[in-house]
Amino acid sequence: MKKRTIKITLLLLGVFITGNPAIQAEAKNKLKSEVVQNKEAAEVSADTKGGKSENATVQVSEPVTREELEGVRAELATLQERLDRTYERNTAQTQRPLIITGVAQLRYTNTENNYFSSVIGNKNNRYNGFSLNALILNFQGNLKRDFEEGRNINYLFSVVTPGTLTSSYTNDYAVRPLDAYITKQIFQTLDPEKSQLSVTFGQQKKPFGLEAGAAEDKKPTILSAQSARANTYVNGLGDASNGANAGAFPLNGLGLDTRDIGIVIKGDLFPHFDPGFRYRVAAVEYAFGILNGSGPNAQDNNGRKDFSGRIVLNAPVDYSSIFRGLSVGASYYNGRNYANGIGEYDVKRWGADIAYVNTPIGFTYEYVHGQDYFAKQKEGHTLTVFYNLGQQFVTGYKYQDRYDDWYPTTFQPFVRFDWWNTDTSVDGWTTEITTIGINWFLAQTTKLQVNYNIINQGSKAALAFPGARNQFLAQIQYSF
Repeated sequence: MKKRTIKITLLLLGVFITGNPAIQAEAKNKLKSEVVQNKEAAEVSADTKGGKSENATVQVSEPVTREELEGVRAELATLQERLDRTYERNTAQTQRPLIITGVAQLRYTNTENNYFSSVIGNKNNRYNGFSLNALILNFQGNLKRDFEEGRNINYLFSVVTPGTLTSSYTNDYAVRPLDAYITKQIFQTLDPEKSQLSVTFGQQKKPFGLEAGAAEDKKPTILSAQSARANTYVNGLGDASNGANAGAFPLNGLGLDTRDIGIVIKGDLFPHFDPGFRYRVAAVEYAFGILNGSGPNAQDNNGRKDFSGRIVLNAPVDYSSIFRGLSVGASYYNGRNYANGIGEYDVKRWGADIAYVNTPIGFTYEYVHGQDYFAKQKEGHTLTVFYNLGQQFVTGYKYQDRYDDWYPTTFQPFVRFDWWNTDTSVDGWTTEITTIGINWFLAQTTKLQVNYNIINQGSKAALAFPGARNQFLAQIQYSF
């Protein structure tokens, strides 16, 4: 092949490869082989003696013929057709960029409870069994990307089974929507030293508190705090995820750890940025939402919208500061709900929290107060103290380059004190749960949780939820 022909081939292959990323590898290998062959031929021609060497130079400079050009074009067309056909058959395609992630939680429960002895006939006065607590599949990406300032439009849609994460009435394995929302960034997001503001529309977490705001895969304990759980029922076990609701009158939980449908505005003020660790923290974070108030996957059941808001003050310090992770927050919720036989009734919630999330030691404390038709005053206190043994949460260790699939292993022993009073105006409705546990972070997206719950009940709580005693739980959680 002449030198001119080689140049044309290289040019056409370059354009072809740039326009179709899926065939770059095969085209580059073919191109490399041709270049090596022609280079060797040119070196042999240059090494010839006397007039043959000059004649070789003249031949290389000859113009390409039409037949040679058409041959190159035909070869490229054949290669493109073959690789495009392979790409179409073997590659999933979407109209916009898509990221697929998932979380699975496999659980073992061993509970001492008189409920099973009297109703089910369990002579050992104990329930134990394996269960699939949650299987979540997330689809997320962007609908519009702003390369100049990062005012993107992003989306998230996720489904879950079983149904306990979306409704306290169900414990089946039907697949239901969990999160479904679109987020528009109002302010720029590319400069970490500037404030941010976004608007989110759809089904999402309510902006309230520490426990309710944490995603399912980020919670420190297997069971949520009592105040954040969905309503439980008379003769139930006190936790809807156990699937033993035996009544229809809600007595426990404020339903904070459930999704709702509406609009939420989130933003921050006075951000502090540590470029050495790429650590950004805002002195003030806020979130306000207008919601239906009827819960996930449900239309509004009254003529009034609910309001939920949260403000957090953070310590604006560098990553290496001892005060990193220190925050104080306050939350408020006001709305209206509807129940059969009762009609519409007011719902009020408010709370305060303080957290110090650092390594190796940290703690979180949250107070929540509620008022509605079923109880004039409800309140809960949740204190969690933990200690990290390992480098899971140290930035410098996590991003070390290794040849194998290495990630720093960490053990996180903790103790939690969860105190809840269904009705403070009447004695006997308190339930105290002391949880002793450990989280073992096996890999980057996998952890094993072991919890032992020591349960003490007041006289009326013991009648409503008979015989709730000690409880052992183990859960393996993995994600991708």
